[in-house]
Amino acid sequence: MATVSESGSTPATLKADPLFIEAERTSAGFSLFPDQDPVPLSEHLQGLVDERRIQSRLKAIQKLSVDEYIEQTVLPAQHSKRPSAKSIVAGLNGIIINSKESGPFYSAEVDLVHPRGNRRICFICQERTSANGSWMPEHHEMARQAIRQYSDMSRPIVYLIDTPGADAGELANTHNQAHSISRLITESTNVDVPTVGIIIGVGYSGGAIPLAASNVLLSVRDGIFNTIQPQGLQSIARKFNLSWQECAKAVGVSPEELYTLGCLDGIIDYSPVDKDERQHNLQLAIFSAIEAVENASVEFVRSSKNLREHYDRHLARRLSPGAHEQFLVSTSGLGYDLDLGLGRTPTTQSNIFGLCYRYMRYLSVRGRVHSISSSDYGRLSKMTLPKGDLNTRLQLEKDAAFQNWLNDPDKVIYDDELVKVWKNFNSKREDLNSERNAVTRLLLGEPKEKYELAVKALTFEIAFSLYNRWKNSAGHNFRTLIDLLSNDDAYPLSAGWPELNRLNVMDVVGHEELRTVFLQQCNDILIFDALYDNVIENLASIAKEAMETQSLSRASVQALLQGSLSRVLGDDRDIQKEAKFEQWLKFFLGQGRLGELMQKIEQWKSIGKPEMNDSLFVILTYYFEKLLPAYYNSANESSFKGTINPFRIGRRKDFWNRLTMGYRDLLIQQLLKSEKPVNKRSPEDVINHFFSDFKEMDADKTSPNPVNFPGFRQAIEQALENNIRACGLVTGLATLKTTSGEERRVGVAASNMLFQAGAFDMASGEKFCHLLVECARKNLPVVCFISSGGMQTKEGASALFSMAVVNDRITRFIRDNELPVIMFGYGDCTGGAQASFVTHPLVQTYYFSGTNMPFAGQMVVPSYLPSTSTLSNYLSSVDGSMVELVKHPFSDELDNKLKEIDSAIPLPAISVEAVINRALSSVMPVLASETESVEEVDPRSLMAPLTQVLVHARGCTAVKLIRKAQESDLSVVLVASDPDMTSVPAKMLREQDKLVCLGGNTSDESYLNAQSVLKVAEHEEVSALHPGIGFLSENPNFASLCVNNGINFIGPSANSMMTMGNKSNAIQTVQANNVPVVPGSHGILASCEQAINIANDIGYPVLLKAVHGGGGKGIQVVRSREEMLKFYGMVSSEARAAFGNGDLYLEKFVTSMRHIEVQLLRDSHGNSRVLGIRDCSVQRNNQKVVEESGSTMLPEELKQKVFGYTLAIADAVDYTGAGTVEFIYNLEANEVYFMEMNTRLQVEHPVTEATSGVDIVKTQFDIAAGGSIEAIERKETGYAIEVRVTAEKIALDSEGVMQLVPNPGVITHCEMPERDDVEIISIADTDIEISPFYDSLIAQIIMRGKDRNDVIEKLYQYLDSVVIEGIATNISLLKRILRDETFNGGTYDTNYLPGFMASLDAQELIDETNAAASSGAVTEFDSESIKVAGSNELKVYAASSGVFYTAAAPSDPDFVKPGDIVKAGQVLALMEAMKMFAQLSLSSFNSGDKILYPTDKRYRIERVNNSNGQQVSKGDLLFIISVVDD
Repeated sequence: MATVSESGSTPATLKADPLFIEAERTSAGFSLFPDQDPVPLSEHLQGLVDERRIQSRLKAIQKLSVDEYIEQTVLPAQHSKRPSAKSIVAGLNGIIINSKESGPFYSAEVDLVHPRGNRRICFICQERTSANGSWMPEHHEMARQAIRQYSDMSRPIVYLIDTPGADAGELANTHNQAHSISRLITESTNVDVPTVGIIIGVGYSGGAIPLAASNVLLSVRDGIFNTIQPQGLQSIARKFNLSWQECAKAVGVSPEELYTLGCLDGIIDYSPVDKDERQHNLQLAIFSAIEAVENASVEFVRSSKNLREHYDRHLARRLSPGAHEQFLVSTSGLGYDLDLGLGRTPTTQSNIFGLCYRYMRYLSVRGRVHSISSSDYGRLSKMTLPKGDLNTRLQLEKDAAFQNWLNDPDKVIYDDELVKVWKNFNSKREDLNSERNAVTRLLLGEPKEKYELAVKALTFEIAFSLYNRWKNSAGHNFRTLIDLLSNDDAYPLSAGWPELNRLNVMDVVGHEELRTVFLQQCNDILIFDALYDNVIENLASIAKEAMETQSLSRASVQALLQGSLSRVLGDDRDIQKEAKFEQWLKFFLGQGRLGELMQKIEQWKSIGKPEMNDSLFVILTYYFEKLLPAYYNSANESSFKGTINPFRIGRRKDFWNRLTMGYRDLLIQQLLKSEKPVNKRSPEDVINHFFSDFKEMDADKTSPNPVNFPGFRQAIEQALENNIRACGLVTGLATLKTTSGEERRVGVAASNMLFQAGAFDMASGEKFCHLLVECARKNLPVVCFISSGGMQTKEGASALFSMAVVNDRITRFIRDNELPVIMFGYGDCTGGAQASFVTHPLVQTYYFSGTNMPFAGQMVVPSYLPSTSTLSNYLSSVDGSMVELVKHPFSDELDNKLKEIDSAIPLPAISVEAVINRALSSVMPVLASETESVEEVDPRSLMAPLTQVLVHARGCTAVKLIRKAQESDLSVVLVASDPDMTSVPAKMLREQDKLVCLGGNTSDESYLNAQSVLKVAEHEEVSALHPGIGFLSENPNFASLCVNNGINFIGPSANSMMTMGNKSNAIQTVQANNVPVVPGSHGILASCEQAINIANDIGYPVLLKAVHGGGGKGIQVVRSREEMLKFYGMVSSEARAAFGNGDLYLEKFVTSMRHIEVQLLRDSHGNSRVLGIRDCSVQRNNQKVVEESGSTMLPEELKQKVFGYTLAIADAVDYTGAGTVEFIYNLEANEVYFMEMNTRLQVEHPVTEATSGVDIVKTQFDIAAGGSIEAIERKETGYAIEVRVTAEKIALDSEGVMQLVPNPGVITHCEMPERDDVEIISIADTDIEISPFYDSLIAQIIMRGKDRNDVIEKLYQYLDSVVIEGIATNISLLKRILRDETFNGGTYDTNYLPGFMASLDAQELIDETNAAASSGAVTEFDSESIKVAGSNELKVYAASSGVFYTAAAPSDPDFVKPGDIVKAGQVLALMEAMKMFAQLSLSSFNSGDKILYPTDKRYRIERVNNSNGQQVSKGDLLFIISVVDD
């Protein structure tokens, strides 16, 4: 976005561009074939459906029912298997010269075969195979650049439109989605080559219009097109009680209806699913449409005097550019490209035909937009609103769904909890009939009391299981069930029960003993459901307190409860009913598994409210799970603890940061809601506030209601009856009094918020165009005040073209008449208005403080959008979003109220009046300067004695850091994911320590969320943060984030990290300090000859590598000059094909090496110490397995050299803290090379601690406190070896190669003896579950001794004493390594371990590992344990912990569903554990002689017990199946 210049003068009075002036008149009735009208276009173009067939089809469509209409029009276009744009282009009769693909964007230059000769045509496409064809801002920019490129090449452009709309999510909004669409419309309407738009599938909203603004717009036979998705239209038109299906039929989305409305020029007799000769029609239509445009341009140029004058003006700007012209041309080099057809060079300068294509395009699009006079509007005799049949339809659907359930109710035996409470009920029921003496009754309780409790527990469990099963249909189903069970005639009472294997829930609740109690449970759950929803709606009342204090007072908890109950039960609250419910609520809150119950509710309730920040649902769960029980159990405020510290957050990213956003957004939304009356002003109020002597133009224009959308005519009638303009915009001329006292006439446009919330209709488009023409004639600037929900969706697809029309006229008004347009957005400024003209790249755009400005409103796209992505105040800091934020002229206190909510919110410093005066001084915008990079606060300024440290680590690292922090008398705040809340590190915390849940399961959902970690650090006011190992520990942005927010980051500065973390920077740095690196080109190779020269210098073999290589591609070992000549071009071509870049570099191929590390410490005073080396050469897949405190092969001379290199690097980057410099020791050349620097603590650091006597972690704390390490002296005492114990089992892959496979699960028994010569850092313990979501490391065992042989022997003995049962580990492999002669001899390299494993007896190792794992295992399955009693059904249990996936990808169908017949080898699901996936089939449970599911039988899937992405533990029920009798 441009910012306006403070200086400059008003342009001299110019004669208005005649082509601009005449356009409005010329567009009426414009045709590419003016001499042959009214002959349809289908008579001129080839490959189109003829008029007769269109009209015949139209009549058939009009007779369809709603469901038939959807089935025949919408569903085919949306079908998931429909061919995509890329496949359509590939199917054309041509050669693809070049192409570009990025997600849903695809472009290609194609040499198409044509009878009159081949022709190059370019395609820009929306590719439905990625994100359904929804473009993000970057894709709009790619399309804009492609249009420029193809225009410069003078290639006609074909747009293939297939999109549900542009992406309207948080990321898209934050990155100026509306602006990117506006820029693309500006480009597509001004391109100087013929353009043809073709709807090949779905064409909705702002995602489609930039490409639909073409010279010719066509559709395939089964394409659909509209202003908005019907689902969004349903939300907008909700008061008309229409389903989305009815909305679709009402606006008419089929090609035949769109053609009749004038929205399409023709329908191609082709569908992407065609398999016959009609496929050729697409190519015929493309060629004939382009030729039609080109032929029409010849006649237009011949006959239009104004076009030639326009061209002369255009040419004069090239030959004698003024200041305005020079500025616009200069923008191209900066990426703004505002010249819009002037041409960056004379070669690319538009000729008169290019200007003609552009002008004819406008005339075609403008012809689709029209309005009528309000006086022409026939009045209805009676004002009525359609009732619609949505409620009836929904009621019937719900009734049918309930009846289906009633015909086959849930079996009790399928639910373990139901089985448990059922058996308990039966037991207590039997006790009623048994005699008990007084002592027995005293010990076991009264049988009647126990029976009543069992009845309550059983009916509660059934009611709650149904509540979670029915989810959003629970209200309807419970009310229906209450009606059914309340009528004994409709559902007679039963007196007995079937056997357990046949017992269903209706058998239970319909019984005479339980029916009355169950009915009360149903009523109470209905109240609870309403209470839950009301608490959601009332969360704003507690948001400020919760945000500021991370707690709630007892009074707030009570107010939220009572306020919500009042709304549920009404003003006339039934005391008895309320008392019963409160008794039920206390019973519910006392459930032992309350957290589990609340989580289940949270999961489906949050899905039903996508517009709400889902982090708030965690607080909602916490409110019911913790705060309400605490409220009932406390007598007063002093005994109530309301701290908010949820310990079960779920799979939510960035929880704590987004929770703060959620609180803040509730308050901002509440504030903006209160401001709506301020913004809903009449256009006269707005105009008269700033201007005088307003003369309105086109006051009687109104919407023609082209599709007669239900209720829209009534809205127009009602407005006219109340003397309100039935149009979304008011335009005219007014007088502005400038600061110098001068009066100046200006054009003015203001949204009419009194009609349809300012929706921009076709009449608004026409009025705006007329205003620009009048202002061009009189040489007047234009000032606009826009508050609009978007385009007028009730006008159907026609309204969409208003976006392109107004956008184009603004371009030509500013470009050809050199007059400014100033836009002020306010209130709700969203949708098509925002994405077409408010954000036009040549317009000077400002927003009032407090403006809601998303690309699409939540009514259209119901998803949560934080204020940071929608509110003008926050977006004012985003480059390109606006010129500047301005004070709200009608709300003096708004900014103060916003500041109370968020003290850091950007606020305006300038008024509207000041902006108008400044903006009108020049039409020339000044480009915004680039945002300066954030300067990092000096980390040394935060160094002070530590009292509390946040540990940002998990697993063994967290164990070590907590241990050392506690030894240093530091309080600990440990952040943990959901699975780690019960881990060993969590159990280590003392009373003064604190555990805070980050939420999520995976690292991406938890530990990698920098903002959340920072929020926790701020909330807990920690004095320092230790980033641990991995995650964000080497992320310079995170380090800067901490330091800039006043948190002492225990580690090096961000600058040090950036220098050594970037491979190129690190190489340059170390080379500058005379540290050797792997010999090679150290840069991109210019030629094969250069590669040969370098290889000759350093010696073969060498590695030839692609700069952007990966996945094994673009890399080749070269052993001679001949091979270099052979492989150089081959590798470059492979890299270019795979990565889009053929650049190569070269380095020495080291065939035999050792992995050497040097441990470094450096303080803030410049003192550096190296503590010793480590040899980590025993590796598997680049993962270290054994680490030693010394190297058996590195000579002393080289050892001293690496010490010196390490100190030089540390000084060069001014390093602070602990770090490790890694080197390659080339055994053949006896040389060391720098490999990389780890700017953090490393897993293997305890090895160095054992021999140096230096506690590295404690020293990290000391350095962070500003301490000195000057007194530390390097010493080496004895020897130490660390082995990494992992939760992995041995398995053979399909080729018989031994592999280590993750084996998470519950440890049933664990013994790790404590010894003076051993350090144990372990997360393994009895009854601890090893999570499937992280790496497999469960223990580090560090053995100290007098020398290497001593350590190896003692370590072997120690491992022999370790017992870990329930899961498999690699201990058996470690013991074999320690007994291996090669390892003991110390003469090996990094290739050692794979070769050693290949030499082992695989089966022996597998048997030994499995035996250790199965000892003490509690969950073993046999053919009896998997049977469902009394039936032929079988259970399928999880064999290990993991994440259960029902499909291969979110968009793919489930592997199986209930009712499917499968074979034993068929894939049923996927299981993910420790970042690896495994296919789950019935045969995978069979092993050796243990056959659970015979492979010669077939099975029916009766029940899938888990949802997609659900975590399961070993022994959890996955499926119920039955054997199919052949």
